Amino acid sequence: MKLTKKYKFCKTFENTNAGSVQNATCVKHILLLLIITLLSSCNDYDLPEAVNITPPISDGQPLSATSKQKMEGIYKVTKGRAVFGDTLILKWNNQNNLSIFGGVNGLYAVTKGVKKDSSIYVYGYWRYALNSETGGFNLQLNPSDGSNVILSQNQARVPNLIVKGSYGFGNNSAKEEFEMVFVKPFSQKVLKDDFHILAHRSGGRTSDLLSISENTLEMIGVTENFGSTGIEIDVRLTKDNVPVLYHDEDINIRLTKKSPLNGPISDYTFAEISRFIRLVNGEKIPTLEDALLKVVDSTRLNVVWLDMKSVNNAMAKVIPIQQKMLERAKQKNRDLSIYIGLPEQQVLDFFKTYPSYQTIPSLCELTVDDVTNINAKVWAPRWTLGLLTSDINTMHAQNRKVFCWTLDNEGFIKKYIREGDFDGILTNYPTIVSYYHYLR
Repeated sequence: MKLTKKYKFCKTFENTNAGSVQNATCVKHILLLLIITLLSSCNDYDLPEAVNITPPISDGQPLSATSKQKMEGIYKVTKGRAVFGDTLILKWNNQNNLSIFGGVNGLYAVTKGVKKDSSIYVYGYWRYALNSETGGFNLQLNPSDGSNVILSQNQARVPNLIVKGSYGFGNNSAKEEFEMVFVKPFSQKVLKDDFHILAHRSGGRTSDLLSISENTLEMIGVTENFGSTGIEIDVRLTKDNVPVLYHDEDINIRLTKKSPLNGPISDYTFAEISRFIRLVNGEKIPTLEDALLKVVDSTRLNVVWLDMKSVNNAMAKVIPIQQKMLERAKQKNRDLSIYIGLPEQQVLDFFKTYPSYQTIPSLCELTVDDVTNINAKVWAPRWTLGLLTSDINTMHAQNRKVFCWTLDNEGFIKKYIREGDFDGILTNYPTIVSYYHYLR
């Protein structure tokens, strides 16, 4: 079981504060990352991050689609509430993983489920999205608790399904007792609603201490584990006009390892960036085309929001890639929308110089009039503007969608899902949005 990830910290700081760092809050971890940017003489520090949990059995078989569907739903926690809260959501995703979402600190678990004989085994790791606390997670469903009904091919649900198991903290063995009881399946509203859970920077920010860097092929490959049904990615042009994924204007140690390159991404060719730059978790900066190929060929994501960070001739380079990938998705019978994101007036003005721009699927963050004038498919106001009920009704009457961004406050996530009429929420914490969405 591998439960650690290396981060760099200054030796002086490590010697004086290492004891308190282990249990640091999210705020403290952010401060520690700031310290990294100020100090140069470093040693390794172990940050707990649960990955690669050993399966409890070696010869388990995959569950059928029917069994997976019957396991999904809302559960009541009867043992382990201090860590997992009172209620959990179980939802299978395209990675054949069972994702579990809770209401405490953005809790989520990424697990796999297999069957052997008449029992079901679920194993993986849990983590708080709002800090770095994590650990192993092992569950088991036995015939006496309803696994035989789950494994049968009829559609009947288990009236009293009980899931038992254990969990641990960090590198410690999973010895703490856990139990949850099935309460009800997802509502018809949830099952029929075309609501989009949009992950910022493809899954979350590098600063949130995830083990995979933002805006990467690797993050696109795991984002569905967090409940994401769509992603937002940041697009910039290199010196030789290759669209790549990168949020900041400059190369910096917030996002990248130390390298010979510094200054704007646009000062370097893609070959130079590919050779010399590695992101903080070791990944390469990907091209937009490779990222969209990953989405089309290896996920079931249904929305990609291209946040255009470059102007000038960026549209002429990005839109052909968008169109190529939409055609590829169509050929594969994929339900996928790829929107050119227009975050500011200058980007909008460049978009309007593109031939037949009103036919290009776009997402506009400006006014509803701008949305209508360019025939954007989506209006995307910032979340701080409120529920915007009247404007949303106007957009819906024109057959347009409305996504709000970037909403990370748990209280407002809960409010906007319950009281708002948004078609999607862009967030750094898709696990929290997933929890409140599936509770509806």
